[in-house]
Amino acid sequence: MPDDISAPAGPTRGVVGRAASASVFDLKRWNPSGASARYVDNYWSVRWDLRGSAPFDSTVITFPSVHLTREWGDGGSRHGLPLPNTLVHGVVERVFRTTIDGVGAVVGARFRPGGFTARFGCDASSLTGQVRPADPAMLGAAVEFDDDIEPAAAALDALVAAHQGPPDPTYTALTALVDRIRDDDRLHRVEQVMQVSPWGLRTTQRIFRRYIGVPVKWVLCRYRLQQAALDIETMPDVDFADLAVRLGWYDQAHFINDFRSMLGETPGEYAARHRPPVSPLHHP
Repeated sequence: MPDDISAPAGPTRGVVGRAASASVFDLKRWNPSGASARYVDNYWSVRWDLRGSAPFDSTVITFPSVHLTREWGDGGSRHGLPLPNTLVHGVVERVFRTTIDGVGAVVGARFRPGGFTARFGCDASSLTGQVRPADPAMLGAAVEFDDDIEPAAAALDALVAAHQGPPDPTYTALTALVDRIRDDDRLHRVEQVMQVSPWGLRTTQRIFRRYIGVPVKWVLCRYRLQQAALDIETMPDVDFADLAVRLGWYDQAHFINDFRSMLGETPGEYAARHRPPVSPLHHP
């Protein structure tokens, strides 16, 4: 693995309650090589040793991204599939929940939205909500993995980097649009996205479904919900009504409904479990 590794131990976008889980599993992320950076947002690894401890339930508010993973460990199976295994995870429409126990590890590539389709040609909508074995027909090559983090990471990067074809102009334009959706806090509705999209509405929706696997509205809502959860975990005195308006919900009630639909609990219940204590300086 390269030297530019981050090991987030505090609140982390997309990872529910990371501050509390830092002692349970070791999470690392690092940037892709130049050749694979066209398609991959980051590589990541998770390693745990829970021998003598209770199993741990992990929850992730996933990005609009496909993941390619190499997984191994105790128990014989994970996600209903045998271990060790190389798996493709489509976009998860609600949240990704998994239970880890014993000893195990995962090395993964989080593709940029649309990156898996641009690299491997698979229609992302056929993967949405699914975890599948990554067979050679899907990847275009048979890949051998050692079940050790560093060589598995190198094999993943080499697989993605092996494609040297010309840039996909649709994917290039899609990447710019999704980055705008992620970063521009003025874009709250589909009609606002259409004002900056290079395509008409029907074409935009078709491209989102093929390359990302979900519609435009889902991508908009997911980035906002990720930010809402992160703000709750990092701002001890966050006001939910203000948070809802700032992130583009029509009102607090709609925000609460969307949050509960995704995580199964209200923002207040989430805050009670995950936000930091209020400093005494806030209450003279």
